Amino acid sequence: MKKIKKKEILIAGGTGFIGFHLAEKCISKGMSVTSISTKYPRKDRKLRGVKYLVCDLFKKKELQKLIKKNYDFVVNLGGYVDHNNKKKTHNSHYIGCKNLSNILLKKKIINFIQMGSSSEYGKLPSPHDEKKSASLQSIYGKSKYSASKYLLNL
Repeated sequence: MKKIKKKEILIAGGTGFIGFHLAEKCISKGMSVTSISTKYPRKDRKLRGVKYLVCDLFKKKELQKLIKKNYDFVVNLGGYVDHNNKKKTHNSHYIGCKNLSNILLKKKIINFIQMGSSSEYGKLPSPHDEKKSASLQSIYGKSKYSASKYLLNL
């Protein structure tokens, strides 16, 4: 009998609130889960069966060394949370996304999901349309917008 390979998912930002719950759900569905974040999870958020990798997505060389295998799915939830630090916000949300996507371009991924933000649309009214340009107010909005545009251009 042929053994069925588990689906592999990489969750960037897997130790955050959404990442933790996504990892939990993926495990319950029988997936193999790898989390990559800037730090290990708190004890109450450490999940059995998750492979935890620690790396800043901004550090491309370190990231390349860690991401060796192929993943079926990649979800990018990663990014610096304190948006007052403009440089770290830009580096994690935009440069980090570029690094992650460029490394994974050579892999055979079924789906790459980028977590966006309504901040990408500035003060444009809903429903949002990525074809309309907005006057972006924050470095966070600009970084998320740049990451989305970069991925769409890939």
